[in-house]
Amino acid sequence: MDDPGAAWGGDAGLFSRYLNDTGQPFLLLDQAGGQQAHIRFTGPWQGREVVWDCTFVTLACEQAQVASGVSPAVGCFIDIGPPGDNGIPLRVCLDLPGIDLPAIRKMIVMIRNYRRLRSGRHDFGVNRFSPAP
Repeated sequence: MDDPGAAWGGDAGLFSRYLNDTGQPFLLLDQAGGQQAHIRFTGPWQGREVVWDCTFVTLACEQAQVASGVSPAVGCFIDIGPPGDNGIPLRVCLDLPGIDLPAIRKMIVMIRNYRRLRSGRHDFGVNRFSPAP
């Protein structure tokens, strides 16, 4: 693939070819301290193939942001933003001890298999943490 922009754009066909040509199932952009990762991958959404531009975080990482006032009270969730030039922003928060390659692969399978995904935030599990008033 001669187009370096293929890794960053929102064109699912072009990005799929980039992944195929480079022999990667997904693009891992950053894995900060094992508590969060930035990943790009393709998958179905609302009847078409899209590029997911995903921030994947542990519940502990998200709770630390809650405690600092950066984020609202939280449990596990999937948050899908509006489509943009780089694909569809996705934030996934799961109750895991850390984010490693097996966890990333399982999260990608989960997103690809979840048939009722819609834009917005989808909370699930118990909200185990609320900051003191």
